[in-house]
Amino acid sequence: MSWEELFTGDALKNFSAGALVGFTLGFTIKRVLKLFVFLLGLYLLGLLFLHEQGIISLHPDKLAQWVKELFSSFSAFLRGIVAPVSGLAGFAVGFAVGMKS
Repeated sequence: MSWEELFTGDALKNFSAGALVGFTLGFTIKRVLKLFVFLLGLYLLGLLFLHEQGIISLHPDKLAQWVKELFSSFSAFLRGIVAPVSGLAGFAVGFAVGMKS
């Protein structure tokens, strides 16, 4: 395969499409993840405030287990999104750039 065929063929189109989708998805996931972590922090601060006021009783080991399960299910969700995308090399590059910006 020559350089001309490489840059005019389907390989470049697949790479470019994958890079564009990867960038868009990476940028969006970064924003959503920031919002998710912010809201989770507010929720946990609210629980701690209610615990300090004596309104509720917290079990730290169960709370830590819940947070761990929450993050593991979210990471499984992200793996499910990324896995079936075609043009994986371009997607990976675009995703990395999207997460950085």
